[in-house]
Amino acid sequence: MQTEQVALTPGPMSGSRHLTVYRFGTPGARPRVYIQGGLHADEAPGMLVGFSLRDSLAKLEAEGRIKGEVLLVPLANPIGLDQGVVGGSFGRFEATSGQNFNRNFPDAAALALAADDRAPGNDPVAELRTRLAAGLDALQPRSPIGALQRALLRMAIDADIVLDMHCDSEAVTHIYCHAEQTEEAARLGHATGSGAVLHAEVQGGRSFDEACTLPWVALRERFQIDLPIACFAVTLEWRGVLDTCPDEARRDAEAVISWLAHTGCIEGPAGQSRGEGAAPTPLAAVEVVSAPAPGLFHACVEPGARVQAGTRLGTVKSFPDGQDIAIHASTEGVLYAREQMRIVRAGTDLFFVAGQKPLRQGMLLGA
Repeated sequence: MQTEQVALTPGPMSGSRHLTVYRFGTPGARPRVYIQGGLHADEAPGMLVGFSLRDSLAKLEAEGRIKGEVLLVPLANPIGLDQGVVGGSFGRFEATSGQNFNRNFPDAAALALAADDRAPGNDPVAELRTRLAAGLDALQPRSPIGALQRALLRMAIDADIVLDMHCDSEAVTHIYCHAEQTEEAARLGHATGSGAVLHAEVQGGRSFDEACTLPWVALRERFQIDLPIACFAVTLEWRGVLDTCPDEARRDAEAVISWLAHTGCIEGPAGQSRGEGAAPTPLAAVEVVSAPAPGLFHACVEPGARVQAGTRLGTVKSFPDGQDIAIHASTEGVLYAREQMRIVRAGTDLFFVAGQKPLRQGMLLGA
């Protein structure tokens, strides 16, 4: 295991910030895997799984079983880790700009095409990976969050596999992927026991996983060539924000390693899956059930349960009159996530149900 410190410039008003990167395997070997946790710095489960992965990968490397190259960043957001509000963490948005740390990543394809607009040669994937990396190398960030996003994307942009590990509020494990990558995402979902695998051609917001996949779609369209999405990139949500059991994190790391064995990055048989896994469903088919009024929220359906149209999901005891307002699903599917707060404002997203019939369009991700 090699440990590297990546400086972030520009940094804070005083001092400096850096990312700690753990490298395993042979530099330049394929498949090249990039894994990070904690991009939303108030989401602990992905960080915990990241450190478990570090320990497991170190043992595998000592046994000579890593055949590709793995870059691992368990703590991907030192800016967010430094933020706090009256004793609480504040790691989803940057305090200065209000920007979600997992939105508006650089457009690597636009950067690459601005520097070199020629059609690629006989090995388009290798050549375009070089151009994408060069475009990010030339980018000069103007803010700390810009420096963070450039550094993270630069490490991932030429990878074969990218796992961005997050968590939800209260949830079962679930995955967001590109619509062209549902087959591999389903295999990952099977290994991790995911309760939902949600796909879209464009999720909206240029999140980290899309910043790795969508450049290949843009380059394909620009050059009108048969070009694959050469990076399998997903957002992997490890259950809910309070799911920080070390033993569970070790099992999650084992599930990822089992899947990496399937990809050929790790030598040896793939281990046992965590469960059956869910069939991929459209992200546009997710019903987002919001609070009809401010009040006290009570849920009566657990994450992972299958619901029908009309299933009672919970209630809101409204403010100020204390009237109970029932909340129902209007679609059939798996309730994969719900809100953990018990005092909610009107319009707060309370439940997420993965169905089959498209219900939404445009921006498909939350704030």
